[in-house]
Amino acid sequence: MSLFQFLASDKLLKEVKNPYIEFISIKEALKRNIELIDFTMNDTEIDKEDKIIMFCDSEEHFEEIEINPEISYPSEYAEEYSNKQYFSELHWRYTEARGKQLVDYLKEQLQSSDEVEIWSIWLDDYKPASIKVINVNELSLADLEFLDISNGYEQPKCLVIKK
Repeated sequence: MSLFQFLASDKLLKEVKNPYIEFISIKEALKRNIELIDFTMNDTEIDKEDKIIMFCDSEEHFEEIEINPEISYPSEYAEEYSNKQYFSELHWRYTEARGKQLVDYLKEQLQSSDEVEIWSIWLDDYKPASIKVINVNELSLADLEFLDISNGYEQPKCLVIKK
């Protein structure tokens, strides 16, 4: 199935958009000399002015942090693991610099929330999670290393950060 990383809280968390992603129209893509698939050019039902093309200047920038309260998977997946009221999907590829950004984001969110959970799960059968609880004052980059799946996925994991 798929990896699903999300944040859970009893307060709606601030959205973070990838500043390098933009949506452009077919007309604008052609002006920028972006090569398009034939069907987009030949389909008369597609409005060439609608901003339907996701554009990013590089693959590296495409993987910057995004935290979106509109999760792309059914909320039941998150609800199997957390009883929090709100879920926000975390889109990114872990790097040390992005990890530091996430630490800062979490500290900011915990100024107005008592607790935030960060989950990394695989969308298949439910499996018991490894859960670690820390105080926000102890939060470090090392605590987020479980979100780096470049060496593979082990099991569902959660970091609970308390105020």
